[in-house]
Amino acid sequence: MAKPGLNFIHYFAVLALFSLSIMLLVFFNGFFAALMIAGLFFSGRWLIRHFTGHPTSGMALLKNGFLLVFLFVTGFFFTAFRTETNYYFFLDRHATLKVKQEGEWVFIPNARQLDRNELYSNAQVTIESIDIKRNQGGLFGRALNLFVSQKVHVFTFQPNNAFYLVGDPNHSFSPLTVHEAMERKNSHFLINSSFYDPENQALGEIIYCGKEFRPKSNSSGYFKVIDGVPHAGPRSLFDEYSGQVQYACQAHPSTMKDGVIFQYILDNSFAKWQQRTYRNLIGEKEDGSIVFIASGNGGLLDVREITQIAQLIGVKNATLFDAGVAL
Repeated sequence: MAKPGLNFIHYFAVLALFSLSIMLLVFFNGFFAALMIAGLFFSGRWLIRHFTGHPTSGMALLKNGFLLVFLFVTGFFFTAFRTETNYYFFLDRHATLKVKQEGEWVFIPNARQLDRNELYSNAQVTIESIDIKRNQGGLFGRALNLFVSQKVHVFTFQPNNAFYLVGDPNHSFSPLTVHEAMERKNSHFLINSSFYDPENQALGEIIYCGKEFRPKSNSSGYFKVIDGVPHAGPRSLFDEYSGQVQYACQAHPSTMKDGVIFQYILDNSFAKWQQRTYRNLIGEKEDGSIVFIASGNGGLLDVREITQIAQLIGVKNATLFDAGVAL
């Protein structure tokens, strides 16, 4: 028997739990996430029923089966649309970017440093995340800013790691999936580099295993491995280097040199650079360490913003890598 006066609490609590489960499916995609969230819903509902004394109906098996299928179908739907990473496309991106400085949110033009959350570190690599957000006008957006952080990830590698390009020279360096790239060379870290034209032809210089496959273009940024040492930055940087180039690719635009952001980047000179989307920057610090800055969940940035982040964490020379949905 239900405890007197608790029927209303039962229905309200179960509805709230169901709504929470659907919301979690939006922000956590994949089969195992759906399994955990379904487990959370059914165990939470059992606790609510135990507390309120609400009786189990005769249709319990059918109803539970329907709810389980509904949760998994909903999880599949959100996974197919990658809502875990793409939810932020539905929010306002016009406001000035905010970052955390000593625990306080500040506009990025006013920041002197960035708070970084260390996720992993050893002698060869450090992985960190940075929280970002923009002020939102709507109630939904303000609620998300309270409970869901947008992320930017920072990967810092010591220069004595092995750096290389992974490509398919037998098929005009057509794009590879992560799985295809791993089949060619087992790696601890992979990230997009070259840009492609509409026919999936790689653009700009490509040197692969010491052999040139593509000529130089007008793109202003480079990543090169010279005598086994990685370097990244604007074209003029490489006038200082001589030696055997094992790997090279071009990217556009270069964004900073000697710790100074180029004026055309500060001006966000082209419409595509002003788009706030998923970004991917490669840079080099004073000590030669190579830094990759990549948008995480909801980390939509324009070219100026990702360069300002690079400058604030001590990157000296930088160029943009890939961008957009490929990330």
